[in-house]
Amino acid sequence: MFKPSIIEDAIVKIDGTNELIGVATVTLPDIEHKKETISGLGVDEYEYVSSQSYNLLNLVIKFLGKHKGMKLKTGNKTVSLIIKGYIGGMDDATHDYDKQIITCSVKGKVFKRSGGELGRALKNESELSLTLTYYKEEIDGEVVVEIDKLNKITVIDGEDVAGEIKQALN
Repeated sequence: MFKPSIIEDAIVKIDGTNELIGVATVTLPDIEHKKETISGLGVDEYEYVSSQSYNLLNLVIKFLGKHKGMKLKTGNKTVSLIIKGYIGGMDDATHDYDKQIITCSVKGKVFKRSGGELGRALKNESELSLTLTYYKEEIDGEVVVEIDKLNKITVIDGEDVAGEIKQALN
C-alpha cells in the first residue's frame, strides 16, 4: 500500500496549453456538504446533511512574487486550469520509493486578488482566489472527486452519488 510522504513537485497550467501560470502553491477547495437544521413540533432538533448539494468551492493560488504571468481572466470570463502534483512516498510491502500523480481540473471565476506585501527583502506572496463551478481530482487517473455544479455531476470517492436521484427524476 502506498504511504504518501511529500509533494515532490507541482505545476499549474492553463488548460489546453503548456503555459505555466507562475511559481505558486495552491489551496484546493474543501468539499463540504450543505446542511440544514431541522426542528419543529414533535422533533428534536438535528442537522440534515444533503448528499447532493455542496457549499461553494473556492481555490486559492498563492504566487511567489509579482509578475506578468499572473494574469488570469476576470469578471465574466471562465478560467480553466490543470494542477498536477508528483506525490512521493513509500510502498509499505516492498519498502521501495513509490509515487502517485494527482491531477486537478478546475473551472471557475477569479473573485479576489490579494496584493501581498511589498517591502525590502520580502517574497511578496500575492494571491488569486477562484470560485469554482467544476472541480475534478484524480490520483493516477482514477477519479476521486468530481463536482460539476452546472451539469449535476457528483462523484465522491469514485462513487456517483448523484446517479440515483438523476435516474429517479428522468
